[in-house]
Amino acid sequence: MGTCIKYTDENNIEIPKEQLHKLSEFNCLTYDSTTKELKKIERFLKNYRTQQIEQLGGEVYLSPEEESSEIITNHIDIGSFGKPWTFYYNKEKNNQGDTQWEYIFYRNRSLLGKGILVFDNKNRKLAGCAIDLITGFKTEKFKNFYGDPSVFDYEFQNETIPNIEFKYKQDDSIEEVYFRDDDYSLREFLNNDEIITKFPWKENQYYHSFDPMLSSN
Repeated sequence: MGTCIKYTDENNIEIPKEQLHKLSEFNCLTYDSTTKELKKIERFLKNYRTQQIEQLGGEVYLSPEEESSEIITNHIDIGSFGKPWTFYYNKEKNNQGDTQWEYIFYRNRSLLGKGILVFDNKNRKLAGCAIDLITGFKTEKFKNFYGDPSVFDYEFQNETIPNIEFKYKQDDSIEEVYFRDDDYSLREFLNNDEIITKFPWKENQYYHSFDPMLSSN
């Protein structure tokens, strides 16, 4: 498999390799040069005690034909500061370019978590949940809304930060809504004219419930 490499800063903004020495934190992204699919993210951080750049851990995106157990074994001992590694598998896509992955998370070689995440076509987190390792129940359910920059002000002009965040109950109904660092009940949210003018509720059915995570439209 041929690969190509890109680098991003801590805000996931692409930067040239020549500027890495100026950063205290950056990511190295490996893509399949044929399919252009993201295969791995390696995270690097400056150790302020030694002033050396050290690998923190990273993320690996597995294809169905890859042997997951071997790849996990080969990665979970790489890095420092706890060696956090996330492995994504069981990829699904819709016709909008959104991608759903199941994942497992390791720290210090131990399995600590699992869950499901959906990314949009800009690789931003669109929806997600954790899965309890004992009961298998879905917890910490959320969906994120990223609006048109001409309508919504992005914090720090960073379009990877969601404009509106929805949290969901066990029955998949909305628990809370976060907008501009304030939290709202669903009733308060719908009664806020400023929000609803920018975010027409009836036109955004995807956010009315946690299910489905991956839109079919």
